[in-house]
Amino acid sequence: MAFPRFLIAGAINTGLTYLLYLGLLFLVPYVWAYSLTYAIGVGIGYLLNARWVFKRAPSLGSAAAYPLTYALNYLLGVGMLWLLVELIHIPKEIAPLLVVALSVPVMYIVTKSIFLGRPTNEKTNNQ
Repeated sequence: MAFPRFLIAGAINTGLTYLLYLGLLFLVPYVWAYSLTYAIGVGIGYLLNARWVFKRAPSLGSAAAYPLTYALNYLLGVGMLWLLVELIHIPKEIAPLLVVALSVPVMYIVTKSIFLGRPTNEKTNNQ
């Protein structure tokens, strides 16, 4: 099943980028730290998802589609981050973790369709 690998890859990526985010908070405002680590995380995530989660070679098509879907996820994420920090007063160190938790299920479905194509009634070995 690809979903457990997706979760593990996401945890690795989140851990690495969260540590980077915390370090960047000493240098830049939280929105900039989030933005920089998000972009780095997209690159790490693409490679992990292509090679390990869905066992596909990186391709031009998936390389183009992957960042576009994560760009939309970024806009939603930075909006949620602002809402959590500024309106709900969640600490800026914790808020990105909540953003990730809310977006994981949706992004799995989107990412799966990028690497495996549109869902069909037929099962593949990677599902």
